[in-house]
Amino acid sequence: MLSLPVVTQRQDTRARGDFGKWMLRNIDRWFAFARGLGLGIDQMEEIILVTGCDCAGSWANVTFLEGQTYGQASFGVEVVQGSDISINWQFSPGNTQGAVCNWGPEGKVCRFAKYSNF
Repeated sequence: MLSLPVVTQRQDTRARGDFGKWMLRNIDRWFAFARGLGLGIDQMEEIILVTGCDCAGSWANVTFLEGQTYGQASFGVEVVQGSDISINWQFSPGNTQGAVCNWGPEGKVCRFAKYSNF
């Protein structure tokens, strides 16, 4: 689950098919490289090809742990818009089970300027 409470910008490559073919040709090298770094990668399926990005001034995510039969998380957000945008996150640690929660930043967040293509 991912919450982006304010306007975001998204950019993705148009060459996703070419990147996929490149990854298939080079997966053995990437797997050996990642294992050599000691990153805890045990299977090729754990390597993810990232083809773009999402940019936000503030965000929160909740990741539920594998193997949990029951997981829950509770959070709220207050967005105050004016000349500046202010974000206030409220998480309930006591109501979080079988999940990892992250968020940031809080308070005044800047608006994003338009950025160029990759």
